[in-house]
Amino acid sequence: MARATGAQIRAIAATAVQETLRRKVLYVIVFLVLIVGFISVSSAIVLKMAAESGEKNIGDTVRASLVSSTFSLWVAAAQFLALFLGAVGLSSETGAKTIVNVLSRPVDRWVYLIGRWTGLLAFLWAFQLAGIVLGLGMALAFRVPLASTLWIGLAGTFVQIALLSGVSLGLSVVMPPIVAGGCAVLLQMLPALIQGLTHHPRWFIHAPAIAIYYLSPADMPVDLISASLSRQLLHPQFGLYAGVLAENLLYGVVVFALGCVAVGRREWRLR
Repeated sequence: MARATGAQIRAIAATAVQETLRRKVLYVIVFLVLIVGFISVSSAIVLKMAAESGEKNIGDTVRASLVSSTFSLWVAAAQFLALFLGAVGLSSETGAKTIVNVLSRPVDRWVYLIGRWTGLLAFLWAFQLAGIVLGLGMALAFRVPLASTLWIGLAGTFVQIALLSGVSLGLSVVMPPIVAGGCAVLLQMLPALIQGLTHHPRWFIHAPAIAIYYLSPADMPVDLISASLSRQLLHPQFGLYAGVLAENLLYGVVVFALGCVAVGRREWRLR
């Protein structure tokens, strides 16, 4: 039984990857590469001018900024794809009427949803891995020193992809795609938005703020990727960073699991 379920998940995941590629998301990769190329050429010109004028500090800053910008662009694109592909994962299947063909077979609905998420994660993590390889290659080429906290920051990008795609896909079971994606973004922003209210003197304000704060994904206290490239953190809190990543990964899994429970009660209507 477990072997059959695993085979079903792999087959559905492979189909999800194929459908993702048909959405022409590879154009995003081409666009990002062009932007990175443009930034690299511009930075090379600035570096040449800095070298000719003997401004070593400016050159070091430009190199670090170039690598940091590459990582930031790729991470932003990966997070956008995670939100978009997760939110429309079910609606696209319903609109194309392919979901009925799948569920008409002896496939449990939760198995189908897990297969979809597995396929999305396979594509999104491969996408993010390509960006990390590009960024590390540029850091090596420009001799940018890398702090040890960078690796936790890079691991956090994979966790954020799992969080956003899992939450948006899980919520899309009971919400329209645009609402599911919006709620996923809002949940991620909530800790920063209400942190100030947790210390409000009036209890009827700080009490619900504290409850919402702890029911939201954890907020990383520092941008580890940028900080690792621009300066060396004096007292890195590795335990705190790892705890935030573990909590966010668990958060995404829990919301997705609730979606797996809800998908069994959903009535599929073709339009």
